[in-house]
Amino acid sequence: MAAGGPRWVAGTGGVVIRTLALVSPDREAGLAPCLAYLGTTDAAQVTTTGDPDRLRALDGVDVVVADTSLGPLDPGQEAGLCAFVAGGGGFVGLDGTSHAWRTNAAFLQLLGSKPDGRLPESELVARAAGADHPVVRRLPLPLVVREPVARMGALRPDCEVVLSASWRLEELPLAYCRPVGRGRVVALALGAAPRTLADPGVQQLLHRAVRYAAGVEERAAIGIGLLGYGAIAAEHLQAIAAVPGLRLAAVCDRSPERLLAAARAVPEANRHRAPASLLADPQVEAVVVSTPPNTHHPMARAVLEAGRHVVVEKPVCLTRREADDLMGAARAAGRVLTVFQNRRWDPDFLAVRRVVASGRLGEVFHAETFVGGHQHPCGLWHSDATVSGGVVFDWGAHYLDWLLAILPGRVERVSAFGHKRRWHDVTNHDQLRLIMTLEGGVQAEFMHSDIAAARKPKWYLLGTRAALVGSWRETVRPVTAGPGHTALEPVPPTDLPADLHVLTPDGAGGTDDERLTLPAVPPHPFYRNLAGHLLSGEPLAVAPAEAARTVAVMEAAMVSAARGGEPIPLER
Repeated sequence: MAAGGPRWVAGTGGVVIRTLALVSPDREAGLAPCLAYLGTTDAAQVTTTGDPDRLRALDGVDVVVADTSLGPLDPGQEAGLCAFVAGGGGFVGLDGTSHAWRTNAAFLQLLGSKPDGRLPESELVARAAGADHPVVRRLPLPLVVREPVARMGALRPDCEVVLSASWRLEELPLAYCRPVGRGRVVALALGAAPRTLADPGVQQLLHRAVRYAAGVEERAAIGIGLLGYGAIAAEHLQAIAAVPGLRLAAVCDRSPERLLAAARAVPEANRHRAPASLLADPQVEAVVVSTPPNTHHPMARAVLEAGRHVVVEKPVCLTRREADDLMGAARAAGRVLTVFQNRRWDPDFLAVRRVVASGRLGEVFHAETFVGGHQHPCGLWHSDATVSGGVVFDWGAHYLDWLLAILPGRVERVSAFGHKRRWHDVTNHDQLRLIMTLEGGVQAEFMHSDIAAARKPKWYLLGTRAALVGSWRETVRPVTAGPGHTALEPVPPTDLPADLHVLTPDGAGGTDDERLTLPAVPPHPFYRNLAGHLLSGEPLAVAPAEAARTVAVMEAAMVSAARGGEPIPLER
């Protein structure tokens, strides 16, 4: 085995990295979010200590993570750490640890660099350095940090820089790896500021560093099968092709025309006419169920019973009983069940969730969301209640997922009011208004209307300190209308994030109006998380229990609407 080489290969779970975090008291609060994140990953066995004497004997430890301002190490502590790494252990040093131990010659030999002070507090843009590396693979790069970053100094030739930032015409190393004997070292220059360690991207970076230091390597890419090659197929194909660790292995559709289209788009993928044939394909390890909603439950169950992981298009199914059955089948099969809630990464939702979590609005006691306009509903099965489940199962699967993610507390009851006024050629309601009452009397409303000549705001939240309003954006885009002629067509508002404003009383009868900036979102975040979960032990972004809760609300809404708005209690 090569020095510093992999000691085991991780597939889809089963790896537990025993991690010792050596943290000085002044660093505990700042590092806490990172350690909490590690506790949700395959590095779940995290033990924290402030005593460097623990370095003398590291039996039962795979990786040491050090974030300390205390030093230097005494000879026994230093010798214990160096022997541990040389013998196959891993070491991850954050921020100032190299400075705290800068007089320990053997440690600096282990580290492969010598600290060279700090930069002034600055905003730096961290990007991957060079080729794809496991420590930065699938990270939401670039990371923007503002702190007095530690300078690594001159690096030994065997140090591989994996993350860097530009600083005054030089490329500043922010993270590097190096082999030491049979072990590995990962050094991070980041972490001086608590806000840096609270960044989800930095937390993922630390987890990848722990895995790499432990000698864990990802296995080969997971083969994905696409069950149903409809309108959304292009989005799935693009994401699977772009995300490291995933590959499209097969496509299944009963339509010869659609399979022919799949052959043109992905000629290397196997093609199947029947689900049973897809599930017998040895190259398929996970299946994306992209069929109409009324087929989701039987299709997903068949996938799980065949021993494959399953991603189900939203909604996961049409009843809470079906959702519970799928969760039970996933547990029995030991396989992953998740839902393609891709709009959890919509920039306006992320901004709303951030503002609510910050407490700027105070206690949010009323929330509304709206989607629609005055136009004929889409055709095909989307507007057929027997297939779709009803209008609330379409956009409502996203908007209710948002509301339930923002508002704490259990949903106690659901009321809904439906209208059938104009579009009689389809069976969905023309409009449905859903009201949830949560614990403490908090109310949340969702409305989907295809007969609304005047749109309501997309977001309307009231808190005890401030309010938030998200207005629809109206814009057009140029389209070719013939030789030498360009026309303008409206962009569907649902394709654009809302224009968000926080309105805060100024105490003198007026209101301060702040327009929110929207966060940047990396491409294909759902599939990045799926690969990270299956290959790297990262927490699943869309847990099946969350999807089941949304289904329970939607199911109760359809029952309430059929009974003229009767409140339907949700089971505890």
